[in-house]
Amino acid sequence: EKTSTYELVEVSTGGKLSRHNVHVQQLGSDTVTELTTFHLSVGDQTQDLHSRIVLDHPRGYSQQLHKCIVAHSSGQAVFDGNVKVNRYAQQTDAGQLTRSLLLEPRATVNVKPNLQIIADDVKCSHGAAISDLEDSQLFYFQARGIDLETAREALVFSFGAEVIDKLPHSFVQKQVKDHVKALLKSRRKGPS
Repeated sequence: EKTSTYELVEVSTGGKLSRHNVHVQQLGSDTVTELTTFHLSVGDQTQDLHSRIVLDHPRGYSQQLHKCIVAHSSGQAVFDGNVKVNRYAQQTDAGQLTRSLLLEPRATVNVKPNLQIIADDVKCSHGAAISDLEDSQLFYFQARGIDLETAREALVFSFGAEVIDKLPHSFVQKQVKDHVKALLKSRRKGPS
C-alpha cells in the first residue's frame, strides 16, 4: 500500500532441496521494499531463490541483497531475481545485488539478476559476483600473524554475517551465527 514498508531477512541452510519464491507488488506510491537473503549449502544441497518485485507507482524504493555460500563439490545454488519498473513508477530507486562464494572446485551457482525498466526517470542498478576468497584478503590476515585456516574461517563467516546481522533480535542473531559456524566447522571435519 501507499507509504508502506516491507522487509524480508532470510537465512537458509535448508534441506537437500529448498526453494523460496518471493513476489512483492507495489500497490501505491512511496513504498520501501528490502529483501536480504543468505543461503548456505554445506552438503549435497540445492538452495534456490526466485524473486519478483513489481513497481507500478512513483517514488518506490527497492533494495535486494542475496548472498550465497556453496561449500560442497556437489552443492549448488540458484538466484533468479526480477525487478520490474513499470511506466508510472517514475523516480523509483531500485537496486539488486547477488554475491556468491564458491569454496569447492565443482560447486555451482546459477544467477540471473534482471531489471525490466519501462519508466524513464529512475535510478536502478543490478550486479552479480561469483568467486572464491581473494588472495589479497587472505594475505592481509597472514601479514598480521593469523594462520591461513583461521583467516579463511573469518572471511567465510563474515561473508554471511552481513545478512545475519539484519535479523531483528540479538538472541536470534546469536542462534543463527552459532548454527552457521557449526555447519561450516562440520564441513571442514568432513562426514562422521
